[in-house]
Amino acid sequence: MRRICFQLVGGIPVVGPVFFSHEAARRLARRWLQRFERLPSIRKDTRVLVERRKALYSLAVVVNGELFCWLKGLDELLVQRLYREVRRKRVLVLTSFVGGGPKPQPLVASEGLGLVILQRPVRKRGG
Repeated sequence: MRRICFQLVGGIPVVGPVFFSHEAARRLARRWLQRFERLPSIRKDTRVLVERRKALYSLAVVVNGELFCWLKGLDELLVQRLYREVRRKRVLVLTSFVGGGPKPQPLVASEGLGLVILQRPVRKRGG
């Protein structure tokens, strides 16, 4: 399971997996952008769902009723911060992070690679 990082970049919530390889992080971020661009140009209904199973949480991004990406292994503190910021800002950026240290670098900040999701309130599922 890949480590998931959450940061505020310019006050905007940014979330995604952490990679040690810059190229692997770049590939995933580009793949997300390409997949999103291939979707029909009609209104893209995007939702972010948080699901809890036992002590771990997962974040699902659903576009037009279909699963777009699934980030597993979030802890409760990260989910609480994410929920609060997305609810307040109504926006979330999905990107990849690079680095193994305590503060990985988001590609949206260094290269502009990220998927901006305008969001209705985050919904919690499970129990």
